[in-house]
Amino acid sequence: MGRAVAQVRIAETHPRVFLNVGIVLAVVADELEVLGAGGRGTTTFRGREDVMAKSDSLRGFKFRYVVGGNARGLRAKTGTFAADSITLGDDHVPYETIIDTVTRGNRVIIALAPEFAPSAKLAKRLNEGGLLVLEPRGVGARALEMAIDRECSTREAERLHRTLEAQGQEHLIRTERCPVCDSTVDLSGLETTQYVYCRFCESIFSADRSHVTSGEQYRICDDCGMFDRIQAYPEFYFYFLLIVYGFSFKKRFLCDSCAHRLFLKALGLNLLFLIGIPTAIWVKIKSMVGREDRFAALPEANALARAGRPREASLGYDAILRNQPNHPAILRNQALGHLKAGDETAATDLLRRSLASCNQYLPVVRMLR
Repeated sequence: MGRAVAQVRIAETHPRVFLNVGIVLAVVADELEVLGAGGRGTTTFRGREDVMAKSDSLRGFKFRYVVGGNARGLRAKTGTFAADSITLGDDHVPYETIIDTVTRGNRVIIALAPEFAPSAKLAKRLNEGGLLVLEPRGVGARALEMAIDRECSTREAERLHRTLEAQGQEHLIRTERCPVCDSTVDLSGLETTQYVYCRFCESIFSADRSHVTSGEQYRICDDCGMFDRIQAYPEFYFYFLLIVYGFSFKKRFLCDSCAHRLFLKALGLNLLFLIGIPTAIWVKIKSMVGREDRFAALPEANALARAGRPREASLGYDAILRNQPNHPAILRNQALGHLKAGDETAATDLLRRSLASCNQYLPVVRMLR
């Protein structure tokens, strides 16, 4: 794929780009929910004092470890941000060993590098896959995750820039600041493209900030793999058999299209006993209201793409692209539709276009590996 492939290879050399971590986090996060209920082209990045000031309000935050979906301990521990690590009670986790984070509900899930050697006590608090899960108190989980990302992104940029300077390649240094989570997005060695992707919060923004898609709302769905609005939905079932009754509840983070399928499933399974029907109806209503006009056509287009009907889906995608030209996530969704229909040529062309508009858009980089 020529130039596009070269750009992918450059992106692969960046620290903390572990292409399978996002998939592992998504799977484990869902399991935990079930169990537990600068200007363009700038060559500088925020200094340590600036970042520490951003995290200052979180100094002394309280938290509990979560293992197997359950919060452990009666008393909350204290966490702080130190110069080179996050301190969690008596444990210290260096920023350079944190390779990814994700928030699910009121919990922060932290993926640690394989080479990280935890203390014997901390090792007992790790979940499957070496994941560290925290349940903060007195501060939102998302706020804590963003503070961790700011610290990690700045330290990562510092390390890479020192390496480039030592090699006499200062001219390759380039960063952007994410307008959503304020993390440092390192673009050193990459050509300038229309969009920038923040892998810390999954936001997509144009270099001139005229188009910003917040990862807080719009990102890749854990269930179907399509880009869309993601919301928390309740999945509730109730049954009653003579003198035996029971119920099942869990929170799901789904796109609006997957929420529609959840609605149909919940409606069907609850139809006999009625009690779960209001929850099913609420899922459907929530998936239909409050959407941004610019992405109004996305759920239907995604449903058509997943059904292997890319030509019909393109009508909705093209309407979105007219207002947000070359949006990398929309082009990727289109490509998935063509792959579903067996048209690899059209899919490859769309993935090339996506990568050309944002050369470090990881969901496409993963597909091209």
